[in-house]
Amino acid sequence: MTDQTPIDPILAQALDKISDFVKEVTGKEPSPAETADALTRYFVLNEIKDHIVMVRGEGKGS
Repeated sequence: MTDQTPIDPILAQALDKISDFVKEVTGKEPSPAETADALTRYFVLNEIKDHIVMVRGEGKGS
């Protein structure tokens, strides 16, 4: 048995939104492994970083 760290409810909602969207457009809910793989791709990481920098008002991040 593995110990699991509780996930922040805001992150859980975001993951649910991703899952719902993928299911809506593909007809099949993504597995946790598929979601994790997608979220850790460089392009996605860079988009997330850019969005956070923008929201923080820090301009274009590097």
